[in-house]
Amino acid sequence: MLRTMKKSEDRSIYDKFVNAVFEEDMLSSELIHQAGSLGTIGENSSSSQYTNFETKVRDYVVHVSREIFRWHGAERLEILPMRLLDDYPQFNRSRNAVKQLTRGGDMVELCYELRLPFVNWIISNQKSSFKRYEISSVYRRAVGHSPPNRYLQGDFDIIGATSALTEAEVIKVTRDIVTCFFHEDSCDIYLNHGELIEAIWSWTGVKVEHRFKVAEILLMMGSLRPQSSKRKSKWGVIRRQLSQELKLSEVTVNKLQNVSLRLSGSAEQAIPKFRGALPSDKRTYKALDELSELLKLLRIWRIDKNVYIDALMTPTESYHRDIFFQVYLRKENNPGSLSDGALLAIGGRYNYLLHQLSSRSYKGNLPSGVGSSLALERIIQNCHVNSLRNEGSTNVLVCSRGGGGLLMERMEIVAELWRERLKAEFVPIPDPSLTEQYEYANEHDIKCLVIIDSGVSQTGFVKVRHLEYKREKNIERENLVKFLSDAMATQFRNPSIWF
Repeated sequence: MLRTMKKSEDRSIYDKFVNAVFEEDMLSSELIHQAGSLGTIGENSSSSQYTNFETKVRDYVVHVSREIFRWHGAERLEILPMRLLDDYPQFNRSRNAVKQLTRGGDMVELCYELRLPFVNWIISNQKSSFKRYEISSVYRRAVGHSPPNRYLQGDFDIIGATSALTEAEVIKVTRDIVTCFFHEDSCDIYLNHGELIEAIWSWTGVKVEHRFKVAEILLMMGSLRPQSSKRKSKWGVIRRQLSQELKLSEVTVNKLQNVSLRLSGSAEQAIPKFRGALPSDKRTYKALDELSELLKLLRIWRIDKNVYIDALMTPTESYHRDIFFQVYLRKENNPGSLSDGALLAIGGRYNYLLHQLSSRSYKGNLPSGVGSSLALERIIQNCHVNSLRNEGSTNVLVCSRGGGGLLMERMEIVAELWRERLKAEFVPIPDPSLTEQYEYANEHDIKCLVIIDSGVSQTGFVKVRHLEYKREKNIERENLVKFLSDAMATQFRNPSIWF
Protein backbone atom coordinates (compact mmCIF):
# COMPACT_ATOMS: atom_id res chain seq x y z
CA MET A 1 0.00 0.00 0.00
CA LEU A 2 2.80 2.43 0.92
CA ARG A 3 4.67 1.64 -2.31
CA THR A 4 1.53 2.42 -4.32
CA MET A 5 1.06 5.73 -2.49
CA LYS A 6 4.71 6.71 -3.02
CA LYS A 7 4.62 5.98 -6.76
CA SER A 8 1.51 8.09 -7.21
CA GLU A 9 1.89 11.53 -8.79
CA ASP A 10 0.03 13.01 -5.82
CA ARG A 11 2.23 12.22 -2.78
CA SER A 12 0.03 14.13 -0.32
CA ILE A 13 -1.72 10.98 0.98
CA TYR A 14 1.65 9.22 1.40
CA ASP A 15 3.10 12.22 3.28
CA LYS A 16 0.05 12.41 5.58
CA PHE A 17 0.34 8.70 6.35
CA VAL A 18 4.05 8.96 7.24
CA ASN A 19 3.51 12.08 9.34
CA ALA A 20 0.78 10.28 11.27
CA VAL A 21 3.15 7.38 12.02
CA PHE A 22 5.76 9.79 13.38
CA GLU A 23 3.31 12.14 15.18
CA GLU A 24 5.21 13.45 18.20
CA ASP A 25 2.38 13.52 20.77
CA MET A 26 1.39 9.95 20.00
CA LEU A 27 4.99 8.73 20.21
CA SER A 28 5.52 10.54 23.53
CA SER A 29 2.43 8.97 25.08
CA GLU A 30 3.53 5.51 23.91
CA LEU A 31 6.98 6.01 25.43
CA ILE A 32 5.46 7.05 28.77
CA HIS A 33 3.20 4.00 28.74
CA GLN A 34 6.12 1.67 27.91
CA ALA A 35 8.28 3.20 30.63
CA GLY A 36 5.58 2.49 33.19
CA SER A 37 5.14 -1.12 32.10
CA LEU A 38 8.85 -1.89 31.79
CA GLY A 39 9.96 -0.33 35.07
CA THR A 40 13.29 1.47 35.29
CA ILE A 41 15.64 1.98 32.37
CA GLY A 42 18.06 -0.53 33.85
CA GLU A 43 15.39 -3.24 33.55
CA ASN A 44 14.85 -2.56 29.85
CA SER A 45 16.97 -4.97 27.79
CA SER A 46 16.77 -2.68 24.74
CA SER A 47 18.95 -0.13 26.55
CA SER A 48 21.46 -2.63 27.94
CA GLN A 49 25.18 -2.21 27.41
CA TYR A 50 28.26 -4.40 27.78
CA THR A 51 30.16 -4.57 31.06
CA ASN A 52 33.67 -3.15 31.17
CA PHE A 53 35.12 -6.68 31.02
CA GLU A 54 32.92 -7.66 28.06
CA THR A 55 33.97 -4.48 26.30
CA LYS A 56 37.64 -5.30 26.86
CA VAL A 57 37.12 -8.78 25.39
CA ARG A 58 35.37 -7.31 22.34
CA ASP A 59 38.11 -4.74 21.87
CA TYR A 60 40.75 -7.44 22.14
CA VAL A 61 39.11 -9.70 19.54
CA VAL A 62 38.77 -6.73 17.18
CA HIS A 63 42.41 -5.75 17.78
CA VAL A 64 43.77 -9.24 17.08
CA SER A 65 41.63 -9.65 13.95
CA ARG A 66 42.58 -6.23 12.61
CA GLU A 67 46.30 -6.84 13.10
CA ILE A 68 46.23 -10.23 11.37
CA PHE A 69 44.34 -8.70 8.46
CA ARG A 70 47.01 -6.01 8.24
CA TRP A 71 49.89 -8.49 8.40
CA HIS A 72 48.56 -9.86 5.13
CA GLY A 73 48.58 -6.41 3.53
CA ALA A 74 44.84 -5.71 3.69
CA GLU A 75 43.42 -2.19 3.82
CA ARG A 76 40.22 -1.30 5.62
CA LEU A 77 37.23 -0.07 3.64
CA GLU A 78 34.48 1.16 5.95
CA ILE A 79 30.95 0.01 5.18
CA LEU A 80 28.09 2.42 5.85
CA PRO A 81 25.74 1.04 8.54
CA MET A 82 22.60 1.84 6.52
CA ARG A 83 21.59 2.70 2.99
CA LEU A 84 18.52 3.78 1.04
CA LEU A 85 16.79 0.65 -0.18
CA ASP A 86 16.12 1.96 -3.69
CA ASP A 87 19.69 3.17 -4.26
CA TYR A 88 21.43 -0.12 -3.62
CA PRO A 89 21.54 -3.00 -6.14
CA GLN A 90 20.52 -6.22 -4.43
CA PHE A 91 21.60 -9.83 -4.77
CA ASN A 92 19.30 -12.34 -3.10
CA ARG A 93 18.02 -9.91 -0.44
CA SER A 94 17.29 -11.83 2.75
CA ARG A 95 13.98 -11.74 4.57
CA ASN A 96 15.95 -11.27 7.79
CA ALA A 97 17.31 -7.92 6.64
CA VAL A 98 16.24 -4.97 8.82
CA LYS A 99 14.24 -2.35 6.92
CA GLN A 100 13.08 0.89 8.51
CA LEU A 101 10.90 3.79 7.43
CA THR A 102 12.34 7.27 7.95
CA ARG A 103 10.28 10.32 8.81
CA GLY A 104 10.99 11.58 5.31
CA GLY A 105 9.16 8.57 3.91
CA ASP A 106 12.23 6.71 2.63
CA MET A 107 12.89 3.04 3.26
CA VAL A 108 16.39 2.32 4.60
CA GLU A 109 18.07 -1.02 5.23
CA LEU A 110 20.57 -1.65 8.01
CA CYS A 111 23.78 -3.37 6.97
CA TYR A 112 22.99 -7.06 6.44
CA GLU A 113 26.41 -8.22 5.21
CA LEU A 114 29.77 -6.66 4.35
CA ARG A 115 30.68 -8.13 0.96
CA LEU A 116 28.12 -6.72 -1.51
CA PRO A 117 29.06 -3.06 -0.89
CA PHE A 118 32.74 -3.97 -1.32
CA VAL A 119 32.13 -5.81 -4.61
CA ASN A 120 30.14 -2.85 -5.93
CA TRP A 121 33.06 -0.61 -4.97
CA ILE A 122 35.51 -2.88 -6.83
CA ILE A 123 33.38 -2.74 -9.98
CA SER A 124 32.68 1.00 -9.88
CA ASN A 125 36.37 1.80 -9.28
CA GLN A 126 37.64 -0.70 -11.89
CA LYS A 127 39.97 -2.43 -9.41
CA SER A 128 41.83 -5.51 -10.65
CA SER A 129 43.88 -6.21 -7.52
CA PHE A 130 43.03 -5.38 -3.93
CA LYS A 131 43.18 -6.77 -0.40
CA ARG A 132 40.62 -5.41 2.03
CA TYR A 133 39.21 -6.04 5.46
CA GLU A 134 36.30 -4.69 7.40
CA ILE A 135 35.20 -5.22 11.00
CA SER A 136 31.68 -3.97 11.58
CA SER A 137 28.26 -4.93 12.86
CA VAL A 138 25.60 -6.62 10.77
CA TYR A 139 21.91 -6.61 11.66
CA ARG A 140 19.09 -9.16 11.63
CA ARG A 141 15.38 -8.84 12.29
CA ALA A 142 14.38 -9.67 15.85
CA VAL A 143 11.33 -11.62 16.98
CA GLY A 144 8.60 -9.71 18.79
CA HIS A 145 8.88 -6.24 20.29
CA SER A 146 12.67 -5.95 20.25
CA PRO A 147 15.32 -3.86 18.53
CA PRO A 148 17.24 -5.48 15.64
CA ASN A 149 19.84 -8.06 16.59
CA ARG A 150 23.40 -6.85 16.08
CA TYR A 151 26.39 -9.13 15.43
CA LEU A 152 30.07 -8.24 15.06
CA GLN A 153 31.59 -9.62 11.86
CA GLY A 154 35.03 -9.50 10.23
CA ASP A 155 35.54 -9.83 6.46
CA PHE A 156 38.79 -10.42 4.57
CA ASP A 157 38.91 -10.34 0.75
CA ILE A 158 41.49 -10.74 -2.01
CA ILE A 159 40.65 -9.45 -5.47
CA GLY A 160 42.77 -10.75 -8.36
CA ALA A 161 45.59 -13.31 -8.27
CA THR A 162 45.71 -17.02 -9.02
CA SER A 163 43.10 -19.53 -7.89
CA ALA A 164 44.03 -21.92 -5.05
CA LEU A 165 46.81 -19.57 -3.94
CA THR A 166 44.18 -17.00 -3.02
CA GLU A 167 41.93 -19.51 -1.28
CA ALA A 168 44.94 -20.79 0.66
CA GLU A 169 45.80 -17.33 1.99
CA VAL A 170 42.19 -16.55 2.89
CA ILE A 171 41.93 -19.83 4.82
CA LYS A 172 45.31 -19.10 6.45
CA VAL A 173 44.09 -15.69 7.66
CA THR A 174 40.84 -17.19 8.95
CA ARG A 175 42.59 -20.01 10.79
CA ASP A 176 45.21 -17.68 12.28
CA ILE A 177 42.49 -15.54 13.84
CA VAL A 178 40.50 -18.51 15.11
CA THR A 179 43.55 -20.21 16.66
CA CYS A 180 44.44 -17.04 18.55
CA PHE A 181 41.43 -17.82 20.75
CA PHE A 182 40.93 -21.60 20.49
CA HIS A 183 43.27 -24.58 20.38
CA GLU A 184 43.87 -25.69 16.80
CA ASP A 185 42.65 -29.23 17.60
CA SER A 186 39.19 -27.84 18.45
CA CYS A 187 38.77 -26.20 15.03
CA ASP A 188 37.66 -28.09 11.91
CA ILE A 189 37.91 -26.82 8.34
CA TYR A 190 35.34 -28.24 5.91
CA LEU A 191 35.95 -27.84 2.17
CA ASN A 192 33.73 -28.37 -0.86
CA HIS A 193 33.39 -27.21 -4.45
CA GLY A 194 30.27 -26.05 -6.29
CA GLU A 195 30.98 -28.37 -9.22
CA LEU A 196 31.54 -31.32 -6.88
CA ILE A 197 28.19 -30.94 -5.15
CA GLU A 198 26.48 -30.60 -8.54
CA ALA A 199 28.12 -33.89 -9.55
CA ILE A 200 26.90 -35.47 -6.30
CA TRP A 201 23.31 -34.35 -6.93
CA SER A 202 23.42 -35.85 -10.42
CA TRP A 203 25.12 -39.10 -9.35
CA THR A 204 22.73 -39.71 -6.44
CA GLY A 205 19.68 -38.88 -8.57
CA VAL A 206 18.36 -35.94 -6.52
CA LYS A 207 16.10 -33.88 -8.79
CA VAL A 208 16.58 -30.12 -9.08
CA GLU A 209 13.25 -29.36 -7.39
CA HIS A 210 14.24 -31.46 -4.35
CA ARG A 211 17.78 -30.21 -3.84
CA PHE A 212 17.03 -27.25 -1.60
CA LYS A 213 14.87 -29.34 0.73
CA VAL A 214 17.42 -32.19 0.78
CA ALA A 215 20.15 -29.68 1.71
CA GLU A 216 17.94 -28.39 4.56
CA ILE A 217 17.46 -31.90 5.93
CA LEU A 218 21.19 -32.64 5.67
CA LEU A 219 21.86 -29.60 7.86
CA MET A 220 20.87 -31.87 10.77
CA MET A 221 24.45 -33.19 10.57
CA GLY A 222 25.71 -29.66 11.24
CA SER A 223 29.38 -29.65 12.16
CA LEU A 224 29.61 -33.39 12.88
CA ARG A 225 32.74 -34.82 11.30
CA PRO A 226 32.30 -37.10 8.28
CA GLN A 227 32.54 -40.79 9.26
CA SER A 228 32.12 -39.94 12.96
CA SER A 229 29.85 -42.03 15.17
CA LYS A 230 27.71 -38.97 15.95
CA ARG A 231 27.12 -38.31 12.27
CA LYS A 232 26.24 -41.97 11.69
CA SER A 233 23.69 -41.81 14.52
CA LYS A 234 21.89 -38.94 12.75
CA TRP A 235 21.28 -40.91 9.59
CA GLY A 236 18.32 -42.88 10.94
CA VAL A 237 16.26 -39.69 11.25
CA ILE A 238 17.67 -38.26 8.00
CA ARG A 239 16.77 -41.41 6.04
CA ARG A 240 13.18 -41.31 7.29
CA GLN A 241 12.74 -37.67 6.32
CA LEU A 242 14.29 -38.13 2.88
CA SER A 243 12.18 -41.21 2.20
CA GLN A 244 8.86 -40.20 3.76
CA GLU A 245 8.72 -36.40 3.25
CA LEU A 246 10.45 -36.13 -0.13
CA LYS A 247 9.67 -39.64 -1.38
CA LEU A 248 13.26 -40.19 -2.53
CA SER A 249 14.04 -43.68 -3.76
CA GLU A 250 16.01 -46.08 -1.59
CA VAL A 251 18.83 -46.08 -4.17
CA THR A 252 19.13 -42.28 -3.93
CA VAL A 253 19.04 -42.26 -0.13
CA ASN A 254 21.68 -45.03 0.00
CA LYS A 255 23.97 -43.06 -2.30
CA LEU A 256 23.56 -39.89 -0.21
CA GLN A 257 24.41 -41.84 2.93
CA ASN A 258 27.44 -43.36 1.18
CA VAL A 259 28.69 -39.89 0.23
CA SER A 260 28.22 -38.65 3.79
CA LEU A 261 29.68 -41.57 5.74
CA ARG A 262 32.19 -43.24 3.40
CA LEU A 263 33.36 -40.90 0.63
CA SER A 264 33.51 -37.63 2.59
CA GLY A 265 36.19 -37.40 5.26
CA SER A 266 39.83 -36.45 5.74
CA ALA A 267 40.69 -34.29 2.72
CA GLU A 268 43.76 -36.29 1.68
CA GLN A 269 41.80 -39.55 1.63
CA ALA A 270 38.52 -38.19 0.25
CA ILE A 271 39.76 -36.90 -3.10
CA PRO A 272 40.97 -40.31 -4.42
CA LYS A 273 37.68 -41.84 -3.24
CA PHE A 274 35.62 -39.35 -5.21
CA ARG A 275 37.77 -39.83 -8.29
CA GLY A 276 37.04 -43.53 -8.14
CA ALA A 277 33.33 -43.30 -7.29
CA LEU A 278 32.03 -40.50 -9.53
CA PRO A 279 31.53 -40.81 -13.29
CA SER A 280 34.37 -39.41 -15.40
CA ASP A 281 33.49 -35.78 -16.08
CA LYS A 282 35.77 -32.90 -17.03
CA ARG A 283 34.16 -30.34 -14.70
CA THR A 284 34.11 -32.74 -11.74
CA TYR A 285 37.75 -33.71 -12.21
CA LYS A 286 38.70 -30.04 -12.55
CA ALA A 287 37.00 -29.35 -9.21
CA LEU A 288 38.88 -32.23 -7.57
CA ASP A 289 42.15 -30.98 -9.10
CA GLU A 290 41.52 -27.51 -7.63
CA LEU A 291 40.81 -28.98 -4.19
CA SER A 292 43.97 -31.11 -4.44
CA GLU A 293 46.06 -28.05 -5.37
CA LEU A 294 44.58 -26.13 -2.44
CA LEU A 295 45.49 -28.92 -0.01
CA LYS A 296 49.07 -28.93 -1.32
CA LEU A 297 49.38 -25.20 -0.65
CA LEU A 298 47.79 -25.47 2.79
CA ARG A 299 50.36 -28.13 3.74
CA ILE A 300 53.16 -25.63 3.06
CA TRP A 301 51.57 -23.45 5.74
CA ARG A 302 51.13 -26.49 8.01
CA ILE A 303 47.35 -26.46 7.72
CA ASP A 304 46.80 -30.17 7.32
CA LYS A 305 45.13 -31.24 10.57
CA ASN A 306 41.34 -31.38 10.90
CA VAL A 307 40.79 -30.50 7.23
CA TYR A 308 37.85 -32.39 5.72
CA ILE A 309 35.98 -32.60 2.44
CA ASP A 310 32.22 -32.77 3.04
CA ALA A 311 30.67 -33.20 -0.40
CA LEU A 312 27.12 -32.74 0.93
CA MET A 313 27.92 -29.38 2.53
CA THR A 314 26.07 -26.66 0.61
CA PRO A 315 27.31 -23.06 0.49
CA THR A 316 25.81 -20.59 2.95
CA GLU A 317 26.02 -17.89 0.27
CA SER A 318 24.54 -18.63 -3.16
CA TYR A 319 27.39 -16.83 -4.90
CA HIS A 320 29.97 -19.42 -3.77
CA ARG A 321 30.04 -21.55 -6.95
CA ASP A 322 33.66 -22.76 -6.83
CA ILE A 323 35.75 -23.74 -3.77
CA PHE A 324 34.06 -22.77 -0.49
CA PHE A 325 34.75 -23.58 3.14
CA GLN A 326 33.34 -23.45 6.66
CA VAL A 327 35.24 -23.37 9.96
CA TYR A 328 33.67 -24.92 13.06
CA LEU A 329 34.52 -24.96 16.76
CA ARG A 330 33.89 -28.39 18.26
CA LYS A 331 32.01 -28.40 21.57
CA GLU A 332 33.73 -31.41 23.16
CA ASN A 333 36.98 -29.46 23.45
CA ASN A 334 35.17 -26.40 24.82
CA PRO A 335 32.89 -27.66 27.62
CA GLY A 336 31.91 -24.14 28.63
CA SER A 337 30.68 -23.30 25.13
CA LEU A 338 27.02 -22.47 24.64
CA SER A 339 26.87 -23.77 21.08
CA ASP A 340 27.21 -27.28 19.74
CA GLY A 341 29.70 -27.10 16.91
CA ALA A 342 29.68 -23.33 16.55
CA LEU A 343 30.13 -22.05 13.00
CA LEU A 344 32.95 -19.49 13.24
CA ALA A 345 33.61 -18.58 9.60
CA ILE A 346 32.47 -19.14 6.03
CA GLY A 347 34.21 -18.23 2.81
CA GLY A 348 35.05 -19.06 -0.75
CA ARG A 349 35.48 -17.80 -4.29
CA TYR A 350 32.75 -15.46 -5.52
CA ASN A 351 33.49 -14.85 -9.21
CA TYR A 352 29.78 -15.48 -9.85
CA LEU A 353 28.86 -12.48 -7.68
CA LEU A 354 31.29 -10.23 -9.54
CA HIS A 355 29.77 -11.24 -12.87
CA GLN A 356 26.20 -10.78 -11.63
CA LEU A 357 26.82 -7.27 -10.31
CA SER A 358 29.11 -5.98 -13.07
CA SER A 359 26.36 -5.64 -15.74
CA ARG A 360 29.03 -4.92 -18.36
CA SER A 361 30.14 -1.77 -16.52
CA TYR A 362 33.59 -3.21 -15.78
CA LYS A 363 36.09 -2.49 -18.56
CA GLY A 364 38.31 -5.44 -19.42
CA ASN A 365 38.28 -8.88 -17.86
CA LEU A 366 36.66 -9.12 -14.44
CA PRO A 367 39.09 -10.11 -11.68
CA SER A 368 38.46 -13.09 -9.44
CA GLY A 369 37.47 -12.67 -5.80
CA VAL A 370 37.89 -14.81 -2.69
CA GLY A 371 36.80 -13.85 0.80
CA SER A 372 36.05 -15.01 4.31
CA SER A 373 33.46 -13.81 6.83
CA LEU A 374 34.27 -14.45 10.49
CA ALA A 375 31.53 -14.52 13.13
CA LEU A 376 33.49 -12.40 15.63
CA GLU A 377 30.42 -12.21 17.85
CA ARG A 378 30.49 -16.00 18.25
CA ILE A 379 34.24 -15.98 18.85
CA ILE A 380 33.70 -13.41 21.63
CA GLN A 381 30.98 -15.55 23.22
CA ASN A 382 33.15 -18.68 23.31
CA CYS A 383 36.75 -17.52 23.67
CA HIS A 384 39.21 -17.33 26.55
CA VAL A 385 41.39 -14.24 26.28
CA ASN A 386 45.14 -14.74 25.86
CA SER A 387 47.96 -12.22 25.68
CA LEU A 388 48.84 -10.54 22.39
CA ARG A 389 52.39 -10.35 21.20
CA ASN A 390 53.88 -7.23 19.68
CA GLU A 391 53.74 -6.81 15.94
CA GLY A 392 55.96 -5.17 13.36
CA SER A 393 54.91 -1.98 11.62
CA THR A 394 56.66 -2.27 8.24
CA ASN A 395 55.39 -4.31 5.32
CA VAL A 396 57.77 -6.79 3.72
CA LEU A 397 57.42 -8.23 0.21
CA VAL A 398 59.04 -11.64 -0.27
CA CYS A 399 60.28 -11.82 -3.86
CA SER A 400 61.88 -14.42 -6.09
CA ARG A 401 64.44 -14.06 -8.85
CA GLY A 402 64.54 -16.97 -11.27
CA GLY A 403 64.15 -20.52 -10.11
CA GLY A 404 60.65 -20.92 -11.56
CA GLY A 405 59.09 -18.51 -9.06
CA LEU A 406 60.21 -20.40 -5.91
CA LEU A 407 56.58 -20.42 -4.76
CA MET A 408 57.09 -22.88 -1.90
CA GLU A 409 60.08 -20.95 -0.57
CA ARG A 410 58.19 -17.64 -0.72
CA MET A 411 55.19 -19.15 1.08
CA GLU A 412 57.43 -20.64 3.78
CA ILE A 413 59.17 -17.31 4.44
CA VAL A 414 55.96 -15.25 4.68
CA ALA A 415 54.49 -17.89 7.02
CA GLU A 416 57.57 -17.60 9.24
CA LEU A 417 57.25 -13.80 9.29
CA TRP A 418 53.53 -13.99 10.09
CA ARG A 419 54.25 -16.34 12.99
CA GLU A 420 56.55 -13.66 14.40
CA ARG A 421 53.82 -11.02 13.89
CA LEU A 422 55.64 -9.27 11.07
CA LYS A 423 53.64 -7.86 8.19
CA ALA A 424 54.54 -9.71 5.01
CA GLU A 425 53.16 -10.36 1.54
CA PHE A 426 54.10 -12.14 -1.64
CA VAL A 427 52.81 -11.66 -5.17
CA PRO A 428 50.15 -14.40 -5.45
CA ILE A 429 51.36 -15.71 -8.81
CA PRO A 430 53.33 -18.97 -9.19
CA ASP A 431 56.15 -17.47 -11.28
CA PRO A 432 56.15 -13.63 -11.25
CA SER A 433 58.93 -11.71 -12.93
CA LEU A 434 61.11 -9.44 -10.79
CA THR A 435 59.58 -6.47 -12.63
CA GLU A 436 56.07 -7.57 -11.68
CA GLN A 437 57.14 -7.87 -8.07
CA TYR A 438 58.69 -4.39 -8.03
CA GLU A 439 55.48 -3.02 -9.58
CA TYR A 440 53.46 -4.76 -6.86
CA ALA A 441 55.69 -3.22 -4.18
CA ASN A 442 55.27 0.22 -5.72
CA GLU A 443 51.48 -0.15 -6.07
CA HIS A 444 51.11 -1.25 -2.43
CA ASP A 445 53.71 1.18 -1.03
CA ILE A 446 56.01 -1.58 0.25
CA LYS A 447 59.57 -0.41 0.84
CA CYS A 448 61.29 -3.53 2.17
CA LEU A 449 61.98 -6.51 -0.09
CA VAL A 450 63.33 -9.94 0.77
CA ILE A 451 64.74 -11.41 -2.43
CA ILE A 452 65.50 -15.12 -2.80
CA ASP A 453 67.00 -16.92 -5.78
CA SER A 454 67.46 -20.52 -6.82
CA GLY A 455 70.79 -20.71 -4.97
CA VAL A 456 69.36 -19.97 -1.52
CA SER A 457 69.39 -23.65 -0.56
CA GLN A 458 73.12 -23.86 -1.36
CA THR A 459 74.33 -20.46 -0.13
CA GLY A 460 71.93 -20.10 2.79
CA PHE A 461 71.66 -16.34 2.13
CA VAL A 462 68.78 -14.04 1.12
CA LYS A 463 68.95 -10.37 0.14
CA VAL A 464 67.13 -7.65 2.08
CA ARG A 465 66.65 -4.45 0.10
CA HIS A 466 65.06 -1.19 1.27
CA LEU A 467 63.79 0.82 -1.69
CA GLU A 468 63.45 4.18 0.09
CA TYR A 469 66.86 4.16 1.78
CA LYS A 470 68.50 2.44 -1.21
CA ARG A 471 70.28 -0.04 1.05
CA GLU A 472 70.67 -3.79 0.79
CA LYS A 473 72.37 -6.60 2.65
CA ASN A 474 72.83 -10.35 2.29
CA ILE A 475 71.45 -12.07 5.38
CA GLU A 476 71.73 -15.67 6.45
CA ARG A 477 68.36 -17.29 5.96
CA GLU A 478 68.19 -18.46 9.58
CA ASN A 479 68.83 -14.90 10.83
CA LEU A 480 66.24 -13.22 8.60
CA VAL A 481 63.53 -12.80 11.25
CA LYS A 482 65.96 -11.39 13.81
CA PHE A 483 67.42 -8.94 11.29
CA LEU A 484 63.99 -7.68 10.22
CA SER A 485 62.75 -7.40 13.80
CA ASP A 486 65.84 -5.38 14.82
CA ALA A 487 65.64 -3.21 11.71
CA MET A 488 61.93 -2.49 12.16
CA ALA A 489 62.53 -1.42 15.75
CA THR A 490 64.26 1.66 14.32
CA GLN A 491 62.23 1.83 11.10
CA PHE A 492 65.43 0.82 9.22
CA ARG A 493 66.94 4.20 10.15
CA ASN A 494 69.95 2.84 12.08
CA PRO A 495 72.83 2.83 9.52
CA SER A 496 74.74 0.16 11.46
CA ILE A 497 72.23 -2.57 10.52
CA TRP A 498 73.47 -2.49 6.93
CA PHE A 499 77.11 -3.19 7.83
